Amino acid sequence: MVLEVARRLEARYGPIPWRSHGDPLDVLINTILSQNTNDRNRDLAYEALLARYDRDYDAIAHAPLDELAETIRPAGLHRQKAERIQKILKEIKAERGAYDLSYLRDLPREEALQELLRFDGVGKKTAGIVLTFSLGKPYFPVDTHIARITRRLGLVKNNEDPHDVMNALVPEELHYQLHLHLIRHGRETCTARKPRCGECVIRDLCPFPEKS
Repeated sequence: MVLEVARRLEARYGPIPWRSHGDPLDVLINTILSQNTNDRNRDLAYEALLARYDRDYDAIAHAPLDELAETIRPAGLHRQKAERIQKILKEIKAERGAYDLSYLRDLPREEALQELLRFDGVGKKTAGIVLTFSLGKPYFPVDTHIARITRRLGLVKNNEDPHDVMNALVPEELHYQLHLHLIRHGRETCTARKPRCGECVIRDLCPFPEKS
């Protein structure tokens, strides 16, 4: 089913070749800002962060907490995220001598995953985005749209970890594109409320009992 879903979504939305989304530390910070908010708010917060600190991670790590939190306010949970970002930056500097995660490129995927998961506030989705979008080490990240679609399709049961299931099911070469296709499909068609099942290219594969 996964291969057929991937094939149909590619036919619907077009192929998406992999490209690096930037330095792994930049991607990590950006992804932390994206937690529990939408892309627009994340982008506003990240742009404000760059405007004030210009990627000076030492300045970010040692900025007054209230100042940093106010800077990233558009992302929501701004004080929690500010604390999280500063703690992670300080840990990286203490361990590596620099604000740099490029060493992860030299590690096997599973080791790089565990390195990222050590940080407070970094779960499998956040770590997976860094691995897949920055380091070219495919790990299938599951966001709220993907979790909803894969459960409706019956690929992931309610008591299962969607990351474990989908990383076992999805071939590595499909991780990047299928992740992006499922997110788009969740936003445009397989919405949380009133899914547009009549427009869905995978409708006949879906056992979702409430489909229209």
